[in-house]
Amino acid sequence: MLPRLQRAPIRQKLMLIAMVTTGGALLLAGIAIIYFNFSRFQAEMQRDLVSLADIVAQNSTAALSFNDTNAARDTLSALHSRPSIIGAALYGSHQKLFCSWSPVSGAVFPARPARDGPRFQDGSLVVFRPVVLKGERIGTVYLRSNLGELTARVWAQAITVLAVFLAAGIVALMLSSGLQRLISRPILDLTGTARAVSQSRDYSLRAARRTDDELGELVDAFNGMLDQIQRRDSELQRAKDVLEERVQERTRELQQRNEELNQSNRELDDFAYIASHDLKEPLRGIHNFSSFLLEDYGGKLDGEGRSKLETLMRLTRRMETLIDSLLQYSRLGRVDLAIDRVDLNEIVAESLDSLAISLREEKVEVRVPRPLPVVRADRVRVGEIFQNLIVNAMKYNDKAEKWIEIGWRKNPDGPPVFYVRDNGIGIPEKHRDAVFRIFKRLHGRDKYGGGTGAGLTIVKKIVERHHGRIWVESSAGEGTAFYFTLQEGDVRA
Repeated sequence: MLPRLQRAPIRQKLMLIAMVTTGGALLLAGIAIIYFNFSRFQAEMQRDLVSLADIVAQNSTAALSFNDTNAARDTLSALHSRPSIIGAALYGSHQKLFCSWSPVSGAVFPARPARDGPRFQDGSLVVFRPVVLKGERIGTVYLRSNLGELTARVWAQAITVLAVFLAAGIVALMLSSGLQRLISRPILDLTGTARAVSQSRDYSLRAARRTDDELGELVDAFNGMLDQIQRRDSELQRAKDVLEERVQERTRELQQRNEELNQSNRELDDFAYIASHDLKEPLRGIHNFSSFLLEDYGGKLDGEGRSKLETLMRLTRRMETLIDSLLQYSRLGRVDLAIDRVDLNEIVAESLDSLAISLREEKVEVRVPRPLPVVRADRVRVGEIFQNLIVNAMKYNDKAEKWIEIGWRKNPDGPPVFYVRDNGIGIPEKHRDAVFRIFKRLHGRDKYGGGTGAGLTIVKKIVERHHGRIWVESSAGEGTAFYFTLQEGDVRA
């Protein structure tokens, strides 16, 4: 209702204000009149019923004195001339029912009289009055009246008030329809001028002043504002021309630098790819030759000689692993992503299957609190994300009871956020950014199963290729949580 009223034309708002004001005042006045008359009608009805009860009490003294029920019944039955009376009764001096009368069969009367006086009870008016003879109370009169007369009078009053309300509303509508033009016309003229200026961008237009009140002052202020805008628009246009020329010049320079930077990045990727590929062959030869030496002549070497050959083989294997990581990182920037609909539940299940033996040996509990969504992404690359994060969570954990949690949460301001959380050794705050640097390890080479230090760098590269971001929340000794987003296409839970 409120938004619709806000969109309504000012004519309707002004008329509505007049109608609501008039109607509200009339409604309050009508309610007050009805309530006042209702209270007055109630008081009159009580007085009438008390007077009638006193008359019946005077006429019943003889019947109560002589214990004559027939005479008492005749006195009560005389009330049939009052259609509003629906019950009458006499009680003796011992407060027992002496005689009763009602035009309605099956009427129920109080077993004993209540306190004297009138009261509204159970949708009717009831009165108890004493029967007094020579200053002594010899009984009680009970009368019960329906509220039909009261209801009829209240309805008549309400209809009258409603008729006045409608008539006044019609008059108010007619008057407000004409008087609202005194306010709405200057405002509408000003609105039309403002709309014309907005559409045509012609700041030489001016609004016509029609009144000498505050609306006239508003028109003058509006025209003065147009004068200032016209001057500033001219100055702004001149500054805009100069700025556009400078922007075009800076844009050309930026494009040239971007092209040079992209060329440098491509050359660097090509160099890393070629260098890594060419280095693998001699390393493989060194590794194989060392293996042959150890196999053929290991028995002729002493312990130190065999140890040095084994160290040589271990170092060549590590070097091959580093080169493989470098090749993988280089390829991520060269290959196109195969974007398709991917069920992350299947991806996580495949990653857990491939790591099942290690997870079982390390006694790691894996939790997936709720099903993961379907996203548009590169299936293989997203699998690498979960594989690397799960391996990291499993590797850097020295707790007796280890667990890994894989889940996601909705993000009202962007794509959903996925996470891999563990209860492992954690990461000190000062090292959080360093974990994503290539070949950067926070621990010794032989601690926590070794590794190249390239896994998280590859994960970050894959996430960035999907136009997402990755971050870590962790404290030393309190576990680690890696969060990341993917922004390729739609996401469906």
